[in-house]
Amino acid sequence: MHYRLLVPLIAAMGLAGCATTLQDVNQGLTGLNNTLAAVSGTPIATPQPRPIFNAPQLTAQQQASLLQALQGQQGDKRVGQSVREATPTIRAVLEKRACNSSAGSRVFTAPGREFASLLPMAYTPYHNKAACLSVARIHGWKMQALNALSFEVVYLADDSGETVKADHEVVKQPDGAWLFSR
Repeated sequence: MHYRLLVPLIAAMGLAGCATTLQDVNQGLTGLNNTLAAVSGTPIATPQPRPIFNAPQLTAQQQASLLQALQGQQGDKRVGQSVREATPTIRAVLEKRACNSSAGSRVFTAPGREFASLLPMAYTPYHNKAACLSVARIHGWKMQALNALSFEVVYLADDSGETVKADHEVVKQPDGAWLFSR
């Protein structure tokens, strides 16, 4: 019975000793490297961080298309005012979604909500994923409540001609921020 505990304990102690030894070896090699660099007069190269993932970026034309879609006519004054207030949030999230990224978009999500749907690019099998989708149109603006605005976005893959529609809703928070609820 006691042997079951003894074997993992011995293994853990052995690994802890190896970690300390490896740390000592690493420090020794670092010191040797610094000494050799000083003797030869060669500066020590500092490692440059490499990006893990190069996400595509919207082109200038795609950015202009998105802004134009956001500035379209809404008809109702109340809807127009809400769209103007929510535009910075909507723009930030749609730019990320068009480029197949959800990184950083949680800050624009309403409390207790989550973007559960796939990114639009998942529905474009023939589109080159190294390029962003364009926002072809934003329409169907509706005030679901005094503080809730829904709309539909049409994404376009410029290279393949594929289109994807996505329904979204933003809700005005008590602090005045518009956040995505779907």
